[in-house]
Amino acid sequence: MRETVPVSAGEFAALMARFGPFPSDDPAFPIGIAVSGGADSLCLALLMRQWRRAVQAFVVDHGLRPESAAEARMTIGRLEEMGVPALLLTLTGLDGRRAIQSGARAARYAALDSACKARGILDLALGHHEDDQIETLTLRRAHGSTAHGMAGMARSRETPELRYLRPLLGISSARLRITLRDAGCDWIEDPSNRNRRFERVRIRQDLTPGDRVAARGDLARYGAKRDGTQSRLGALAGEVLMDPLGFALLGEKLPEPDLLARLWQIVSGAAFPPSPRLLAALHRAPRPATLGGALLARSGRLGRTWILMREPAAITARTPVAPGLLWDRRFEMAGSEAGEIAPFAAMAAAHGEIGPLGREASDFRSYPYPFRILAGLPALRIKGRLVAVPCLEDPGAATGTAAGAGISMRFSPPLTLTDRSEWGDDPATCRPGA
Repeated sequence: MRETVPVSAGEFAALMARFGPFPSDDPAFPIGIAVSGGADSLCLALLMRQWRRAVQAFVVDHGLRPESAAEARMTIGRLEEMGVPALLLTLTGLDGRRAIQSGARAARYAALDSACKARGILDLALGHHEDDQIETLTLRRAHGSTAHGMAGMARSRETPELRYLRPLLGISSARLRITLRDAGCDWIEDPSNRNRRFERVRIRQDLTPGDRVAARGDLARYGAKRDGTQSRLGALAGEVLMDPLGFALLGEKLPEPDLLARLWQIVSGAAFPPSPRLLAALHRAPRPATLGGALLARSGRLGRTWILMREPAAITARTPVAPGLLWDRRFEMAGSEAGEIAPFAAMAAAHGEIGPLGREASDFRSYPYPFRILAGLPALRIKGRLVAVPCLEDPGAATGTAAGAGISMRFSPPLTLTDRSEWGDDPATCRPGA
């Protein structure tokens, strides 16, 4: 049976080829690998190292169990034995009480994103495999997911600065473990993976062989459908005028619901879009509406017909100034290089915070934007006093303003209107469930 055959170097190279081309195999262009220490991600590291020399592993210690630090060090040792350079990322602030798995996941991805960005890494490989994909489908079906959600995890997912690769989604966990045993490698078993208090664990333990066969067919079908929708959205995105201040101008007929959902997330900064049912109703009969942290209104003098903007009343984020800050999941802060910080910037770093402009938007009438757009923009305050609205500043402004201090903010949401993410299987390169 195929389930007893290790994953060969040639088979893995073919799986990676579908994501290419890649930069030359040079230390200046490493590909990242997220490694937990379990069998799946450790096997991914082994296969990646056989395929390419220029790799960089990241081991995340969540700090949720007393033994996690020792396990992380053990994993780094195993990676070094494979010839894979590894870096430890230690998380703090996870309390281990509520929403443990979702909270740990969000913190883990934030740390991985930052680590890759700091090292110029553009691709990060993840160890999700076929069993994970089947569990994801089953979980989403149980929660009434849309057809898009039923496509499961993307084989590749692009964000503005990083591409996530999942080359093992067609490989079972059993084959990955056999591959490690064949190479004489050991791994760590996380006890939480057997704890039935977690819904995913219950699904994993209760799935029958028949359930898995049916899930493979569903994933192939829904994945192909989502890839087709993705291509169609690329053509429709030209109907949208996206402004650098974070709002979108739309025509008399709103974009189809799938594109509208993505647009709503971009403008609101929300992790999930509003209900598909509500968006479909808006598409059929456009009207002013406030949903999920964004509001749809008539665009007036700005042109087109409709404007989709952040709902100012929904913004609560007030965050200390820091270079690289992503405020309200929409605006990224940049600051002066160390050693070149002006006195004003030093004061902003020590005492400043970024929050919504709010009611003080009425003092910015010289700008050709509605009050509600201005009210939702990030504003710099020092010791409670409004100093500047960085994304409105003139680049030639004098010292004492955000621009003069080298502080700037740009609209940088975690999603883009279109990307090259992939879900379905390519019949020319692989078979569903192979």
